[in-house]
Amino acid sequence: MKCGHVANATTNTGKPCCVICAPDVNSMAIEKECEGTDGLEGRIAKCSYCSKETTSRWSLPFFNYRPTKNNDEYYCGCGGWD
Repeated sequence: MKCGHVANATTNTGKPCCVICAPDVNSMAIEKECEGTDGLEGRIAKCSYCSKETTSRWSLPFFNYRPTKNNDEYYCGCGGWD
């Protein structure tokens, strides 16, 4: 999404969106279609809560691609999924 996150929900009309940044217009605008590690080779993602590291992948929960930073962000589930 143009907000920097991957789509993590859909709107009531079925379009992809980011619930983290909604209702910002960028939360509903697709930046580009990506799968796997397309364009993320060599990047590391850190959990924004516990700093657990893993290889950056577009499919990580609440993934946030941060091209101007050393690491991307995601959520590993450390605080639960409620």
